[in-house]
Amino acid sequence: MPGMGWRWMRGRGAAPLSFFVCAILSVAIALLGKTQASLVDGARAKLSDFASPALSETRAPLAAFERWTAGLSSLFGVYRENIQLRQENAELRKWQNVALALEDRVKRYELLLNAAPNREGKQVTARVIGESNRPFVSTMILNAGAEEGVKKGQAVVDNRGLVGRIYLTGERTSWVILLTDLNSRVPVVIEPSRRRAILVGDNTASPKLELDVGDGRINPGDRVLTTGDGGLLPPDLPVGVVMEGTDTPSVAMYAAADATDYVQVLDYGPAARLPATSSADVVASSAPTRAAPAPLPVKSVKPVKTVPLAEQTVARAVTGASDDEDR
Repeated sequence: MPGMGWRWMRGRGAAPLSFFVCAILSVAIALLGKTQASLVDGARAKLSDFASPALSETRAPLAAFERWTAGLSSLFGVYRENIQLRQENAELRKWQNVALALEDRVKRYELLLNAAPNREGKQVTARVIGESNRPFVSTMILNAGAEEGVKKGQAVVDNRGLVGRIYLTGERTSWVILLTDLNSRVPVVIEPSRRRAILVGDNTASPKLELDVGDGRINPGDRVLTTGDGGLLPPDLPVGVVMEGTDTPSVAMYAAADATDYVQVLDYGPAARLPATSSADVVASSAPTRAAPAPLPVKSVKPVKTVPLAEQTVARAVTGASDDEDR
């Protein structure tokens, strides 16, 4: 009976005793970790060093399996992108044929109208070697300067569109003020309404439009091009498209200055000036011209024989005597 009582007491008190022991051990370990953090970290580091070969061997097949599954999942994405790119390529080829046909037609019209051809200047390819994005200035530095023919005011473009214009030149470097700069003002035209505006930088990625001339309607997605006013920036340079969802019209830029490595500096040159004319020349040129009157026909006249004065006196005397005899 005493043995049975001991077993009964041990069965009832075993669970509370083990719980009490585990609680004491956990508190002791937590306190030891707080007080001896370096000791615990050192033990952890040694344990990881000891297990690193096994972890590396175990990780290698798992990493290969992850790469294989990622490649398998991306295979379907590449297939879809390939189909989409083929469709876009076919669409672009169609528009390329349309653009070439229109270009040829415009050239023939200009030839028939004897229109003055557009000026095409040279261009200098330069590399971006620095950027300056201060709170009120957005510029970039190019490795081409006056030695390469770069001048102040010239347009700077990349393969997408207009980036900015040259505002400072050195012998081997030049500074570009970006279209997004607070001090940038560029005359532009909005297609297809042909509405004139000024592209105003505000140190954001989307410059604003100050509408200037015309009353055409502006819709999101309309193209924004340069007008060429002033003769420094060439006309019809792509700038961007009108954004939607904004109270003030803003432009999503084609060019990304922060992702551009190489740019072209366009030497368009100043506009040709007309020769000076006086007001008298203007009035004379504007007055209607009249045809000169035709000369009257001249009839043939027989020559008159001239008689000396003495002979005329004798003839009159003889004629008078003969008249008296007749009477």
